[in-house]
Amino acid sequence: MRNIIKRLILFFLAIPLLTVLILFLPQYGHLGVIILVTIVGFICGFELRSMLSGVAKPIPRWAALIPGISPMLAWGINTGWIPAEASTIALVAGVIWALTDAVFVQEAEITGGVTRMGTRLLMVMYPGWFLWWVARLTWFENAHFVILIFMLTVFLNDSLAWFFGMLFGRHRGIFGVSPNKSLEGFLGGMLTSVAVIILSSYFFPEVLPHPLWQLIIFGIVAAFTTTMGDLVESALKRAVGVKDSGHIIPGRGGMLDSIDSVLLTAPVFILFIQSAVS
Repeated sequence: MRNIIKRLILFFLAIPLLTVLILFLPQYGHLGVIILVTIVGFICGFELRSMLSGVAKPIPRWAALIPGISPMLAWGINTGWIPAEASTIALVAGVIWALTDAVFVQEAEITGGVTRMGTRLLMVMYPGWFLWWVARLTWFENAHFVILIFMLTVFLNDSLAWFFGMLFGRHRGIFGVSPNKSLEGFLGGMLTSVAVIILSSYFFPEVLPHPLWQLIIFGIVAAFTTTMGDLVESALKRAVGVKDSGHIIPGRGGMLDSIDSVLLTAPVFILFIQSAVS
């Protein structure tokens, strides 16, 4: 019961505060949002480094900064301070670093090379590269509406999937990495995502001018990626033997526990928006 109360308090505080940040502080390319995502990225980087240290040689401390640098890079490109090619260069450099790390090890450590490459590639891609897409939401002309719709699509899905699962969940154990998730919770979250997208197209037609059938499909896809983002992190935690990525957020665990649903949905969301405005 205490955990439920913590989740509810966090929900009713976080959503209004994020809404104020998005709608009323759009200055300098939504710098306020970028700063928030950057801080989140740094915390996630150090949480992930700590988690992965139990299965492989610890990732260098500087590498834990990658997820926080990623949103700053996106902001620099959006404001014109950094050339657009820098994002591709940074991604390629990060992947090369991750894959070649095992080359420069002592002979006794060679057998752990695949694990070393995998843990470093995780840092670059998850959450690093995916947070770049979250920051990329600020690039749109109506970015404040785009970010708000994105936030509601993901967070309301996550919250109501938990709510429906808690009240009506009967068919559980669908996913071995997260046995408490239920089919009823997933369907409740999916209906929520579809409803948010359809209602958003009514209130913000300049952002979502898509026909109804596309909006429904996108709502279903967004529900899938939101759930998969949560399950990917659950699989990661199970693999390294931890319950939570951290303890920074009451009732939720670590920062990565709280944004896992966001990560996989951001690029899909952007591609869908662009399909109408390109």
